[in-house]
Amino acid sequence: MESFGRPQNFRILCGCIALAVSLPARAWDAGGHELVATLAYGHLNPKAQKAVTELAREMTTPGESYDAFTLACWMDDLKKDPAMPDHGMFLSWHYIDIGIEPGDPEPSFAPGDDNTVHGNVVQALKRAVVVLKGGTDPYIPTKAMACAMVMHLVGDIHQPLHCATHYFFSGGRLHQDAGGNKEEVINGPPDDPGFNLHAFWDSAWRASFDEASGCVVLDEGYQEHGLHDALNVQALAHDLERQTPPPGADRATNFDEWARESNRIARDFVYPGVTATESRKYCRLSSEYVAKANVIARQRLVLAAWRLATLLNETLGADVPEKPPAPYPAGPPGQPY
Repeated sequence: MESFGRPQNFRILCGCIALAVSLPARAWDAGGHELVATLAYGHLNPKAQKAVTELAREMTTPGESYDAFTLACWMDDLKKDPAMPDHGMFLSWHYIDIGIEPGDPEPSFAPGDDNTVHGNVVQALKRAVVVLKGGTDPYIPTKAMACAMVMHLVGDIHQPLHCATHYFFSGGRLHQDAGGNKEEVINGPPDDPGFNLHAFWDSAWRASFDEASGCVVLDEGYQEHGLHDALNVQALAHDLERQTPPPGADRATNFDEWARESNRIARDFVYPGVTATESRKYCRLSSEYVAKANVIARQRLVLAAWRLATLLNETLGADVPEKPPAPYPAGPPGQPY
């Protein structure tokens, strides 16, 4: 099975974690997304590299420009920056609420009942790929936007808690924990009050456990808009060179299966592995849990990069572009959250 070596021009521009308690849409932090893009770029063919670079230049926002690596953060920038024209749109396109128990509500995997307000990551990726292949979509007007979405959402769909949520009944009504956003980690970083399970998994790739304090620690060497120390970058690259996708994982583009795969990790480890407390609103993470989560998260980042490179080579880097596929229909009009 092929694994990623160190890509050319390896670099990681990164950011700090942002906790999204009300919306389970953060996914990997900025450093994680740019790491996926950087690893993937090193495995693009020349045609795909050229296309991604050119499309990135088309995505400009007030005071911000993008390159082939930072383009992977455009969708998160869209959430944070009110000055961006499409600010507030596509919030639900970052995740899919698949339950972890038999009989839980089943989301739609096919575009058609979605729109810019409601939808999920599987539907979004299917729409974006149509545009990358030269087709059209009622919600994605340009190939540059489609590229930005694919580069971000392929990362999102490999974060286990972006494809899982814990449904439960309380007061006779069905509730959910918003992919771990409503489950606070009581031994999270001391300077991050309200640190939750979803936020932990966003940053698990750079997390460790401090035995002295009993708390989760995040490597803060990654700062927003700054380059990581070169030696640490090399060390991280070396670590990731040794990471290989789990046995049986393949590069074939199958968004439904990618979501199911992430959901199985959430079902089998993410949720049952935490140390429960008297309240379902709180949990504790053990040193063993944090260490295993770090390994899993890095595997998921490498696998996301592997699959992203394959997808971009097959679309933007194809020698003979295939006939543009038919567009998916627009969904019903949606009301903002």
